[in-house]
Amino acid sequence: MRRPTVPARLVAVAGSWPLPTRRGTLAIVAGLVVAVVGYVLAAMPLVFAGVVLLALVVASVVSVAASTPRVVVTRHFTPDRAVAGWSVVETITLTAPSASGSVAVRVRETVPWRIMAPFEAVAMVIEPGGLARVVFEHVDLPRGRHRVGPTLVDVIETFGLARRRLAMPGRDELLVFPEVVSVGGGRESRSLGEGARQRRDHSLAGGQDDPITREYRRGDPMRRVHWRATARQGELMVRQEEQHGLPSVRVILPVGRSHWRDWHPALGSGVPVSDGFEWAVSLTASIAVEFGLAGSQTRVVSLDGATIALHDPSTTPMFLELLSDVVLDDEIDEPSPEAAPREPVVAVVSSLTAAELDRLGHARGPGVAGVAIVVHLDADLLTPDDRERDSPRDVAKALAESGWRVIETASNADREPILQTPGVLRG
Repeated sequence: MRRPTVPARLVAVAGSWPLPTRRGTLAIVAGLVVAVVGYVLAAMPLVFAGVVLLALVVASVVSVAASTPRVVVTRHFTPDRAVAGWSVVETITLTAPSASGSVAVRVRETVPWRIMAPFEAVAMVIEPGGLARVVFEHVDLPRGRHRVGPTLVDVIETFGLARRRLAMPGRDELLVFPEVVSVGGGRESRSLGEGARQRRDHSLAGGQDDPITREYRRGDPMRRVHWRATARQGELMVRQEEQHGLPSVRVILPVGRSHWRDWHPALGSGVPVSDGFEWAVSLTASIAVEFGLAGSQTRVVSLDGATIALHDPSTTPMFLELLSDVVLDDEIDEPSPEAAPREPVVAVVSSLTAAELDRLGHARGPGVAGVAIVVHLDADLLTPDDRERDSPRDVAKALAESGWRVIETASNADREPILQTPGVLRG
C-alpha cells in the first residue's frame, strides 16, 4: 500500500542564501584572472571579457534569489510500514505547472538515522507541465517511529552558475516494526487442552454473553471495544470477558539503559540505543507472534511489571506498532495483573542487580519455573567485560540457581535457534 503525502510547494530554507555552483565558482575565478591579466597587459578587451563573466555569475545569483519556481512535491514509501534491518523505497515526485519554464534541480532527503552525503543528491530537469521522480532506497532501517523530511531541493540556474536551496515543508512518518523471525511453531499446542481451545474460539468469535466492561488500555485490540458501553460512557470501553478469554503467556523485557550495557547515544537525537536491546525486542516480538499463532495471548511487561504491549492472534499490527515505540528508559505506567498459576513466563534479560533478580523471581506465578534468555554483549568491543559485577554471566548463574531454565546467547546470534530451543515456545 502506498500512502502519498499532501502535495506541497517548495519554500526557501531559513538561513540559506543563493550561492554560485562549482561551475559558477570556476567562472568567477576565470573572470578575475582574465580581468587582471587584461589590466596588466593594458588589453581592454580582456578586461571587458573578465567583467562580463563576473557579471554573468552575479546575474545568475540574483536570478535564483528573485524567483522561486512553482514545483509541487509529494513523497511516499513502499512499503508504508517497514521492518528493522530491512529496506524501504521512498519515491519523491516533483511536478512543474505548465506555466513554468523548465527547472533544473538536485534532490536530497533528510532522514533522522543518518546524514545523506551531498554526492547522494539526484540531479534532473523538470520540463514545463511535466513531472520527475526521485527514488531513494533506505537500507538497514532502525526500529522506531521516524519523521522523514524536509526534502532538500537545490534549484540550479539555467546556465548552471548559481543555486538556491529550497525545501518541501513538513515531514512524514515512517513506522519501522521490529523484525519478527518465524519458525513455523504456530501450530496449536496440545497442552492448551479442550477447555482452553473453546475459550480461545469463543474469544475470537467475539462472544457477547458477558457484558462486563472496563476502560480501554494501551495495547487492547479494537475488536474488543464494546460500542454500546462506549456510547454510554463517552470513552472507549472494552469487554472484560474477552480480556481473559485466551490462554496467556508473559514475556519480561527490561527497558532501562542500565540493563543493556552496550547502550550509547544515538547519532543526532542523543536518545539511548542498544544493539542488545534491539535484538531482545525482535526476539520478544517473535515469541509473541508464535504464541499468538498457537492461540495464546502474550503480555509483554517491564521488569517493574508494567504492560508494554499486549498481543493476541488478531492484534499483530497494533502490537508491533507498540513495540516500535519502545525506547530505553521508557516511562511505562500501565499496570498489569499478577502472573496466573501455570502461566508460562519468558524473560529476555542481560544485566541485572541482585535486587532486580529478586524482583524477577517474584514475576513468576505459582508452579512456574520460567525460561530466562540471557543476552551476552561481548560482540560489542566497547562493552565492559562480561566478568564485571551484575554481568550477564553472573545473571545466568543466579537465575539457574533460583530455578529458572536458562538459555545463554549473544546479541549478534541468530534468533531462530533460540526460538526452537525446548522450553521457549514448547515445554
